[in-house]
Amino acid sequence: MILNALRALRGGLRRRDVPPRTRELLAHYAAEHQAVRDVLAGLRDTADLVATDPASPRCLPAVRETHRRLTERVLPHEAAEERQLYPALADPLGSGEATSTMSRAHVEIHRQVDLLDAQLAQTADGRLRPDQVADLLATLYGLDAVLRLHLAQEEEEFFSLDPSDPAPARR
Repeated sequence: MILNALRALRGGLRRRDVPPRTRELLAHYAAEHQAVRDVLAGLRDTADLVATDPASPRCLPAVRETHRRLTERVLPHEAAEERQLYPALADPLGSGEATSTMSRAHVEIHRQVDLLDAQLAQTADGRLRPDQVADLLATLYGLDAVLRLHLAQEEEEFFSLDPSDPAPARR
């Protein structure tokens, strides 16, 4: 945070400070955020279903579908950012520390998806047990909050570095 504050005081990054390949990566991952936002919308709907009607026969399939979308879309996106985008940003931002809070969010997202997986492994008969609901809700709403915050931070801190692209649409 201190590095970002100092960067802001000195005027932040200018377009010429961001290499073309890094601008390409920024545009690519900013575009991928729409798919992550789609998963996020479904995540919130699933959490609301569990909160309002945990005995519904639709509940467990919805949680499983949400978990599938998280593991097939969100986790690969976050891992790819970690491998490609964040190292490319280290030089323009002045250090790897500038991406450390975002990396920590990736770890937390992965941890919560793993927790959701463990919770799903405890369901055998096709329905949620009443004693599972509180923990499952904490995980689902926790994931919703962490993902929303993380997307907003990336869009504000990183994707705004490419002045040739308009800010990503937010829902």
